[in-house]
Amino acid sequence: MKKRETVDTRIASIYRDENEIIVITMKDCGKVDEFDVLDVNLVIRNLSKNKAAYKLLDAKANWNMDAKAKERAKLENSVTKTSARAVVVSSIVKSTLLKFLQSFSKFDYPQKTFTDFYEAYDWLLALKNKK
Repeated sequence: MKKRETVDTRIASIYRDENEIIVITMKDCGKVDEFDVLDVNLVIRNLSKNKAAYKLLDAKANWNMDAKAKERAKLENSVTKTSARAVVVSSIVKSTLLKFLQSFSKFDYPQKTFTDFYEAYDWLLALKNKK
């Protein structure tokens, strides 16, 4: 099996696995600013060879985004850069709240929230294998 290259930024550890799924694991980093978002997305673009990617965001750590970071993240997560995204959170309460908040947003790609990493991964892999 090929050794996986993990890239660490101030806010996350990121790698592309053997199924070409980009896994972003957030760190307990407190405030995330727009430059952190740019940093992570540069790593993702490099790992995905600048193509739309299947992304698994493990968001269970303690962090939050400021307003500018949220705006930058919206720009960075366009359909040209994301094929599908799974978000893993730490509890069913957070998952329900996130699903409710996302109901007000429109995504040009499939996105789903999970509390289990492996369920999220399997969902992404099933979407990827459908293509």
